[in-house]
Amino acid sequence: MIVVAGPAVNFLVALMIFAGFLTAFGEPRTPTRIAAVQPQSAAATAGLRPGDVIQSLGGRGVETFDDLRQYVVLRPGETVNVVAKRGAETLLLPVTIGTRTEVDRFGNTTRLGQIGLMPDRTVNVRLSPAEIPGAALRLTASSLRMILDSLGQVITGRRPVEELGGPLKIAQYSGEQVSSGWLSFAWFVALISINLGFINLLPIPTLDGGHLTFYAISALTRRPVSTRVLEWSFRGGLVLLLGLMVMVTFNDLASFGVFSKLGGLLG
Repeated sequence: MIVVAGPAVNFLVALMIFAGFLTAFGEPRTPTRIAAVQPQSAAATAGLRPGDVIQSLGGRGVETFDDLRQYVVLRPGETVNVVAKRGAETLLLPVTIGTRTEVDRFGNTTRLGQIGLMPDRTVNVRLSPAEIPGAALRLTASSLRMILDSLGQVITGRRPVEELGGPLKIAQYSGEQVSSGWLSFAWFVALISINLGFINLLPIPTLDGGHLTFYAISALTRRPVSTRVLEWSFRGGLVLLLGLMVMVTFNDLASFGVFSKLGGLLG
């Protein structure tokens, strides 16, 4: 139970923050019916029309416009199949997601996907106290899915490894969110908590997930893992974690322009 406590607290923090947001603002449930299609957009090129109802993207079902938006923004330039309902007809249309580059007021540049759709109407539902925990769980699961999607894209080469940030980037974004207001900062804390909880559950020795993996192996084999295996596993896990820390710190320093400035001084 002690091993599970760390990740559990991380996810609990996120749940509590999301519950606060849902209590104050309600849950977004804007339907996926299209009100307008931007001319010359990815959706227009694919043949989507006002009145169509999006049912899935890339094989993943979407129930709200937020689901659609979360899927699209992570996949600039990718081609996915869209299932849409047009009256009694079900359409399967390939869509190449467009790309837009955003620069925020802090100078951070982000590539985002877009397809050029406007929702039929905006729906925000006030929830009863009994509905809040379930909605907070759904929001946590949705945020975790976005994290897994982003990590999967890095692993498969669809996103550059340079996008992986470390403690320096987290500190930078924390300061930026604080200056944007306490609501932005609270949301950022929830996302960081989910990230930490997920990382802590990875089956890497030295992390809680590694301990749980060894407990599971012991339970299945009905005998403890040998001391030698544990020793070498923890050494390997430590080397892996140190390597990851070096890599993300290198990415952080590169994003701050440290190496280019050093090169200018030395050159």
